[in-house]
Amino acid sequence: MATVTNSSTPSAAVHYEWGVDLMSSLAVGGIVKKVIALATLSMAVVVTLEMMLGYGAATPVSTAVQWTSMIAAYIMALFWLLGPWPTLNEAFAFVVIADIAIFAATIVADFPPEITLAKSTFLIQLGMFVGFFFERWMLAWHIVFCTAATTFIAGYVVLYEN
Repeated sequence: MATVTNSSTPSAAVHYEWGVDLMSSLAVGGIVKKVIALATLSMAVVVTLEMMLGYGAATPVSTAVQWTSMIAAYIMALFWLLGPWPTLNEAFAFVVIADIAIFAATIVADFPPEITLAKSTFLIQLGMFVGFFFERWMLAWHIVFCTAATTFIAGYVVLYEN
């Protein structure tokens, strides 16, 4: 069972603890951790393949962004695979970092517009995690960020890639 230590609202901690306790009572906590780890690993592998197959970023700054996003995804996958179940703050930090890394890696890759926009679907995986474990305001943050990021990506590929 997770020990919730955070500076968030008490209801957020209660909601998170409830989800962790539910997993523990169903004996699926390890499975859920592995699923999250594999989803995170898939994000890292996609960026790795992009760079290996010639779809990597074109400038030094965007290449650094892509590398940073890829390394962050590998580290977070290991965190989920090998570490204990995270606290509320650690889990929410994971979501925020993953949201930003997905957006950053997507926007700097050298893909056709339809593939660039399709890569933003990785944000859906995070949304399922956020929707189950976190309080409404945390889900609202994720939705607002994802809506803004996806809209920006769509606008960018339509205006600048065509």
